[in-house]
Amino acid sequence: MLSYSKVEKHIPVMSAEVLNYLDIKKNGIYLDCTLGSGGHSQIMLECFSEIKIIAFDQDQEAIKRCQQNPFFASKNITFINDNFVNFPQYLTELNISQVDGFLFDLGVSSEQLNDDERGFGYRQDAPLDMRMSAENTNSLTAQKIINNYSCQQLAEIFREYGEEKKAKKIAWRICQTRKKEKITTTQQLVSIVASCFSQKSKKHPARRVFQALRIVVNQELINLSQGLETALQKLKSSGRIVVISYHSLEDRIVKQIFKKYNELGHYQILTKKPLIPSFEEITINHRARSAKMRVIARQK
Repeated sequence: MLSYSKVEKHIPVMSAEVLNYLDIKKNGIYLDCTLGSGGHSQIMLECFSEIKIIAFDQDQEAIKRCQQNPFFASKNITFINDNFVNFPQYLTELNISQVDGFLFDLGVSSEQLNDDERGFGYRQDAPLDMRMSAENTNSLTAQKIINNYSCQQLAEIFREYGEEKKAKKIAWRICQTRKKEKITTTQQLVSIVASCFSQKSKKHPARRVFQALRIVVNQELINLSQGLETALQKLKSSGRIVVISYHSLEDRIVKQIFKKYNELGHYQILTKKPLIPSFEEITINHRARSAKMRVIARQK
């Protein structure tokens, strides 16, 4: 087992576990389905320089950051600016029928959270956007949802995708507010949501509403289900899929799909219970605190 101390200088979550459970093969082909700033791909190539990585991210800014990283200049990595759900067409273009492993590190990146123009974060003021792609290829934004969806639709979104207990109350207050003025910024929304809570909590009152909006805007759960199903079919014998999720909705989908394929008899779940980061890692990287990792392998 690779010790965490050897990779603690890196930002990516559960890097040691990713390397251990992917069981990387010499000259293998791996898909990093959520490139971000390239941390996982960099560690994989540092430890196994002979592998080929095909890295996806629908955010052009993420692709640019990695292309500007000198480390990747001479490495066998292909960057693709698209959602991972579309990976089969690129494998066809590259004349690849199956791959040795997939990595999904889900959720929003730190760079996206800190971008004042993207509207993912609830701690700074920004336009209510929440689109993963900075190129705005998706016409649906959080602002459109907040200002145009019915009170019932908003409540359903907050309840289903944010697991928010006060979904109905928050939706009603949003609808009352937008009658007077259009809701266009994150802090407008934060103020409305916060007004629905009487007691202070350790966790931000708007976090579940923001999660729900982000999931709907980017079709995250639909893409995850479809992407995992296809990845399982494109996996080589003895290949593995590693998924890191950050909330119960994602983790539930991964658990259910892995269970379904495990019962088919051609796949084996390697994590009976989801792996979680060590206390040491959480101390170094606070973003890791809610991470859960599940792994499945295709049998020989």
